Amino acid sequence: MNTWSELLEDLQKHIPSSVECEIKMMHSKSALTRFANSHIHQNVDEESADIFLTIHKDGKTISRSKNITAIKNSKDFVKEALDSLEKSPKDTTWAGLTGKTESYEGFQKKRESSPEERANLVRDFVDEGKEMNAAGYCSTYLNNFFIWNSNGLNSSDTSSSAFIDGIFRTNTSAGSSHRGAVNINNLDASETGKEAAKLAVDSQNPVDIDPGKYEVILGHEAVSTILVFLSVYGFNAKSKIDGMSPILLNQNQFDEKINLFDTPEDEESIGFKIDASGAKKYNLEIIKNGVPNTYFHTRRTSKELNMENTHHEFFGVDDYFGGIGTNLSLNKGNASEKDMISSVKKGIYINEFWYCRVLDPITQVVTGLNRNGSFLIENGKITKPIGRLRFTQSFITSLSQGNVISVGDTSRYADSEFGEGMLKVPKLHLKEFNFTGGVSG
Repeated sequence: MNTWSELLEDLQKHIPSSVECEIKMMHSKSALTRFANSHIHQNVDEESADIFLTIHKDGKTISRSKNITAIKNSKDFVKEALDSLEKSPKDTTWAGLTGKTESYEGFQKKRESSPEERANLVRDFVDEGKEMNAAGYCSTYLNNFFIWNSNGLNSSDTSSSAFIDGIFRTNTSAGSSHRGAVNINNLDASETGKEAAKLAVDSQNPVDIDPGKYEVILGHEAVSTILVFLSVYGFNAKSKIDGMSPILLNQNQFDEKINLFDTPEDEESIGFKIDASGAKKYNLEIIKNGVPNTYFHTRRTSKELNMENTHHEFFGVDDYFGGIGTNLSLNKGNASEKDMISSVKKGIYINEFWYCRVLDPITQVVTGLNRNGSFLIENGKITKPIGRLRFTQSFITSLSQGNVISVGDTSRYADSEFGEGMLKVPKLHLKEFNFTGGVSG
């Protein structure tokens, strides 16, 4: 991209040879079509380019970032950073710059979606529940990431993604569904709408049930939320350094049916194939047959723990935060939803969790609510829709040995508490899940 080449050349003129330096640019194009009351009411797009400068000298590090439009003079931008460096504290965890041999050239020119394409997907979603009120969005993203450092590294990559997310409402219920893909052409809005419409219709006039411990079948979004909490707060190596991670490597911590992978090399994976330091990412086995194999590492955490860098430094998050997995895939099993339901004597089907918050990071006890499609299962059949319940449950324990009865036979990208496009998951059938409160308290 000419803008990056010209900017880099200009900035390099003002970088002293005595410092270690890293320069990045994220060029992003996003488009969003929103709908409410079953009609499109907003269609917007945005383009931006943000520049990040990191300088290290004499044991001190400084990072500065600006939108490209705010950089009036490259010399002044570099000078501001150098002046601030003198006042910075010692950086005891500095792990150096990525080497030249890690360079990766992945920049691609990709076609952007049109408003008509997004509108057609919205129409397909809304048509599946014409008698109900529909709301949601269709969004697309195109991101180009460039990085150079004074070690000689020069990397680039392109990531694209598209999402359809919507909800149908009746007077007494709601049902939601979500899909994600690398390209907008791979989204099936009709299937998404059909699932949301069925959940909304079937969950009308819910009844309240008593809290307690129930066998549960968790939909894709509910499973995604569990795994994203474990990813951000558990497998993040910074949590291990801080003494807050519950993950125990090389131990039978999870049920043997749990197999979790990071898959940046797969063509259908949403996300960059390089980390925020410019190094190429590789497919990685996170949990094999219930046994955790690794944490998510960055340059800093791998140095502190004397472990191999897994290249999970995340762009847009301070590198002191630690590693985050963004191409996660939970292996599917062989159980259909029908088979799961038929095996339950008394339990609950939950489509989605909501408003989840960590109560204890070390045990991964999380509290939250169910919404948009929850049902009581009795003697192998869904018998009635149920209202809101509050759960208080260790997400570690929920996936522990013996608590995973079966794993669903279909998987898809699912939304979660921390965002979309991070996890591809099947449904899960769990032996026990703890609900601590209902509508009445």
